[in-house]
Amino acid sequence: MFVGKSLLASLMISSAVITSSPEGTEVSDSRINATVLVVSEKPEEEAAPQISETSEEETPQDSEKPQESQEKEKLQKPEETDSEEEPEETDSGEELETDEEEEDSQASECPVLEGTAMTMLSSQGGAQMLSSVIRSENGSLVVVDGGWEADGDYLLETIKENGGTVDAWLITHPHSDHVGALYHILKNRSDEVDINGIYYSFAPIGWYQEVSPEDADMVGRIAGELEKIPEDKLHDSVGKDDKIVVDNLYITALNDRYELSTDPVNNSSIAYMVETEGKKVLFLGDMSYDGGSQLGRENGDSLKADIVQMAHHGQNGVGKALYDVISPKICLWPTPQWLWDNDKGNGYNSGPWKTVETRKWMEDFLKVEKNYCIKDGDIVLQLD
Repeated sequence: MFVGKSLLASLMISSAVITSSPEGTEVSDSRINATVLVVSEKPEEEAAPQISETSEEETPQDSEKPQESQEKEKLQKPEETDSEEEPEETDSGEELETDEEEEDSQASECPVLEGTAMTMLSSQGGAQMLSSVIRSENGSLVVVDGGWEADGDYLLETIKENGGTVDAWLITHPHSDHVGALYHILKNRSDEVDINGIYYSFAPIGWYQEVSPEDADMVGRIAGELEKIPEDKLHDSVGKDDKIVVDNLYITALNDRYELSTDPVNNSSIAYMVETEGKKVLFLGDMSYDGGSQLGRENGDSLKADIVQMAHHGQNGVGKALYDVISPKICLWPTPQWLWDNDKGNGYNSGPWKTVETRKWMEDFLKVEKNYCIKDGDIVLQLD
């Protein structure tokens, strides 16, 4: 058992009241006594650097029986651009905003959490990613994944705005859109944050080289940075039923790392359940159909959760049957606008991704109460 500071908090179960504010939209959801604030809301997304996340083969979207074959598609933002514009200059030749002013501006936009709360951060490059920060009632922080390297600075500023110390950093799997930010922070800005524990389970590098060579580079790079961290802060064999306690946050790893032949790196995700006084938040990482099926067989009804992070950004993740078991009230989508709309450049539902289908599962079949998506900005849920 991994044990940090422990203390129990209470959460209450209680129709949604929506009010406008200059900062965004505040939603009070009395069914779970949570408040959601969408902050740093972005205008129409700008082009992002080329993004691709590769699967060995697509996992079936049908929840009952795997399909024999599906076209392999990369998760990639359409209409990418390769160039970046130079900073604009004023008539006097001065830059409009210095790097220091940029950092101050970024920090001021970061969500500041109070009490027991969590945020799912929006992408800084318009890409799919997963980055979540959870605050305990006494101010301790838990981070889940973190996003791309390009998301690292914003994540770091969020951590610093909320105390600057991470008691537990949970990694689901080593894809670049999940561990890139941690790699960036460890490599370039490690002196600006205290991390008391990092929890993960990676296969030997040779496994990634064999099953998904394009992912092996990031695995090697993040492993290299982790080697520089004191051993007592590394928990590199997280597996089923391991416990991590941070104040009033009780975290359980729900599976050993799977090494499956289908979609191997995504299916190697470690799923984490975060509980605080009967309230459950389930993180599935990028687990897809076969991994989700095994997770369901191993855990059964213990997977039930009030809040679920949608697997693999809400498309080609776990099957409908597993979501039925989870039976969430709230779904959190680490999904940009183009993926939410399944838009490959020709409009709504013109792409190969399964987000629209998954949305119908959640809305029509499971009747979830709320879908919150990072396309709208950072999402904050007040849990106490």
